[in-house]
Amino acid sequence: MEEQDDKLIERFYLNDLSEAELAAFHRRMAEDEAFWEAVQLHVDAMEAIRLEGIAMLRKRLTDKGRELDTDMHLPANSWLWWTLGLAAIVIGAWALWNWMRPETPSPPVPMIENGDFAPSLGPDTLPAQTPLIKQTEPVKKTPNHQQVFAAWFKPYKDPSLEPSRRGGATQSPSERFQQLYWDGEYRAALAAFDSLGVSAKNNDNLVFLKANCLLTIGNANAAEALLNNLRDNNRSRFGNQVDWYLALSHLQASHVKEAEALLLRIAADKGSARRSDATRLLRELN
Repeated sequence: MEEQDDKLIERFYLNDLSEAELAAFHRRMAEDEAFWEAVQLHVDAMEAIRLEGIAMLRKRLTDKGRELDTDMHLPANSWLWWTLGLAAIVIGAWALWNWMRPETPSPPVPMIENGDFAPSLGPDTLPAQTPLIKQTEPVKKTPNHQQVFAAWFKPYKDPSLEPSRRGGATQSPSERFQQLYWDGEYRAALAAFDSLGVSAKNNDNLVFLKANCLLTIGNANAAEALLNNLRDNNRSRFGNQVDWYLALSHLQASHVKEAEALLLRIAADKGSARRSDATRLLRELN
């Protein structure tokens, strides 16, 4: 991964991308698996830095409390200086934690289990004689649903979709469409779909792939309509994936309540192939 890509990912998490840059970022995440993995590594790194900062703060507070417990011969006015010094440490560490925290929630990535973990210092972690410092509760930030969508969405692929032959004049129109989809040429695939015959256009398996193409180019409303029809028809061999991609299309279209309702249904279905993903995505949205 080049240095300019690292800077681009950092700007993404600082909300420093223009609309055009953000759209290009989303497309690249959908089409470039290496770049997608680099974004997830950035999430892991930021979480590790944040947790290390919290651990350092706890250690310093514990050490300072032990000093206060054992040093009982100090003059009376020394306690005031210890208290002020401890307050400065806590406030400084709190400011450092906020500075290190990303401006937007880390898009959990499908492999991150603790995307919402935010440890806090409870009373039981402080020494008995350490004054409690009242801290202002951080304001809960609303997730950026477009960034969450970009982190979770990947066009569906499985080995059954890989074309049996590559290119050539012998390919049928539907095989050509599937070839372009497999190669990640999603706009070209949409154009190829439009050239199919009526029967092929009504094939629910091909329609499912078309809906994925629409999601990659940001046409969430059209994808929603197609996936809703597939859900009602229940004829596609990708039926166990339809609800998941419909929930993602709701999210991309900012229909958050509809997305959460569908994710709750997936998470409650023990037989769903996307149950674990739905549970983690719900945790991030809430």
